Amino acid sequence: WLVARALRARRERYRRAVEAGAAPMALAIADALGAGHSLRGAIAAAAEHLPGAAGHELRRVARELAMGAETEAALEAMRARCRSPAIEAIVAAALLQRRAGGDLATLLRDCARGFEDHQRLLGEVRAATAQARFTALVVAALPLAGAGLAELASPGWIAGLLGSFVTAWLAGVAFVLQLVALVAIRRLGRAEP
Repeated sequence: WLVARALRARRERYRRAVEAGAAPMALAIADALGAGHSLRGAIAAAAEHLPGAAGHELRRVARELAMGAETEAALEAMRARCRSPAIEAIVAAALLQRRAGGDLATLLRDCARGFEDHQRLLGEVRAATAQARFTALVVAALPLAGAGLAELASPGWIAGLLGSFVTAWLAGVAFVLQLVALVAIRRLGRAEP
């Protein structure tokens, strides 16, 4: 269970890193398209200079294309790996342009501005809610701190509390409710992209 949780957390951090690099990815592809490259060439050119997780993903797509993969298949594989709304938008724009035509470079630049605005707003939300989340965690931790202080002031207080079935049961219910509150605070405090 712990290994699965650690792997899931690592995948989520990677997904967020790719999401954060979506705007530079879109701009790099748009610049390469503006320089006269085809979509395949633009992906390869953009992959050379793009840092971070988004650059890693784009380099992987460029390698797949260099080995002969179809453009649609390579882009769809990236979309499935990343599970990111921003990457999905980039892939959808590229595939739509391949089927229907249009100015992909301009569309990608507009997408990049939208991605940057989205990331900026998420940062503002996190900053605006930081104090409230901290206060909620302090309030949730107060009963445990109070029990610790009571044990320090009167050694054996917790053992006496747990000595009776009714008080032990009530303390157990209170502890479970505190854990539920901490989980709820964590879930409510997340600013999801």
